[in-house]
Amino acid sequence: MAVTVLQTPTSPFDMAYGANPITLSNIDSVVGADKYALRIFIVGQTDPIADIRQTPNRVGRAVFDIQNILQSYVAPQENTIDSLHMVGFAQNTRMALAGPTLIEYQIATATENGGVVSAFTTLPEIFTCIQGSKQYFQVPFDTNPYQPLISSDSGTYLPCSVIDRTAKPLSDNSFTILDELPGKTMNIYSSPGGIDVHNVYANDQCTKTFYQPVEKSTQNAPNAAVQGIEAFYILQFSATSTTPMVTNVIVNQQANGGGPNISLGQGTLISGQFQTITIASGPANLMVPLNPLTAYYYIIPVVYGCPEDPQSQIDTMTAAAWRAQKYIVNEEPCNDFSHVQFAWQNSYGYRDQFTFTKQLTHSTSTKNNNFLKGAADYNSSSYNVNLQDRGFTTYSQKIENKFQVKSGYMSDAEAELLKHMYQSAEVKARFSDGPYAGQWVPIIITSTNYTEKTSRKDKLFQYTVNFRLASNLKSMRG
Repeated sequence: MAVTVLQTPTSPFDMAYGANPITLSNIDSVVGADKYALRIFIVGQTDPIADIRQTPNRVGRAVFDIQNILQSYVAPQENTIDSLHMVGFAQNTRMALAGPTLIEYQIATATENGGVVSAFTTLPEIFTCIQGSKQYFQVPFDTNPYQPLISSDSGTYLPCSVIDRTAKPLSDNSFTILDELPGKTMNIYSSPGGIDVHNVYANDQCTKTFYQPVEKSTQNAPNAAVQGIEAFYILQFSATSTTPMVTNVIVNQQANGGGPNISLGQGTLISGQFQTITIASGPANLMVPLNPLTAYYYIIPVVYGCPEDPQSQIDTMTAAAWRAQKYIVNEEPCNDFSHVQFAWQNSYGYRDQFTFTKQLTHSTSTKNNNFLKGAADYNSSSYNVNLQDRGFTTYSQKIENKFQVKSGYMSDAEAELLKHMYQSAEVKARFSDGPYAGQWVPIIITSTNYTEKTSRKDKLFQYTVNFRLASNLKSMRG
């Protein structure tokens, strides 16, 4: 008999930073075997990325935790992700795929007898690992909040999709409100799982990431074309309108930077890099042009199915299978300071953003490496001293660019979001003016102590962030 696999990382995906256990048993059924053997293969590669051996524990099993292996093969999103759809606004930059944040792998098991390994047996299942973190007790990791459950309305001639469970994006934002009244603001559109709210400014660049493969009902399976996010509706409203002022639909297809579909309703199976979709969602980099009168807009991720509007020519639902994203475009006060927008790797391995609008202070810190140089040159024809000749001479300098910025008054949900920026190891800032204006610059948060503030105990409250640029200024020798 072969080795039995009792436990594997969570499907359809798991987080790299946290326990990823694999438990093997049944070594007693293999004559002479004294160790379990485990190999990890990235899908499509013939050479394993790890080959691990372990003796049985006291109950005859081996418990492996492969998180350290997986962490070596995932990485943050590409450097250009924060400015998605900004450079040239090409159609294929409206969305972005997983990139280095995700790998697919398989496992193979065997036994070892006196240093000789038996033939490996490869499990057919493909596992997905995402560059994110989870709590130590999240075994197994619950993927239901990030994956909608879709069934069908079997009573119709053309089966329509039914949302049995909604999902949320891969974001730490907890500012969520109930679905707006359909007849008042969103018209025929709805978001049964609630609406995530973002307070932004006209020049903010934002992104939002979704794990897009859906879970299909086993009792009443939906149309075969239902695989993931089919399209994004974008509804723009003025300050006074009760129905959408501008309505656009952006198909999740390869021409727009997403996929895997090439056209709407193609029903291509989702795997690999297509499992997560990052969209350009900020006012400055929105997937469609922002109307100058727009006061707020919704981004609604939908699946293939029957629309609420019988006149619609697009076979997509108008109810959000993933939470709709609402962006409120705030006007900048005339006496406001220059804004600093932050973007950071959140706990799911993707990006969140927040803009600081109050006082910005810039300073530099210089540390000199000096040596004492004699006043006279003993290699000359005579002893001469010039008053301008330097004694202590600077051989090199360490010059740090330091900044301090303050937020406006914050809500509890915004403060909770900001906590994750303090904890993030990958943060960038974008200044409104100065030599770095409009560019995302890597920074290091130097005030990493976060103290929770709430409206209940702190009333009106703000946060102050101290940071420095991740690269020092260069200087010449003295």
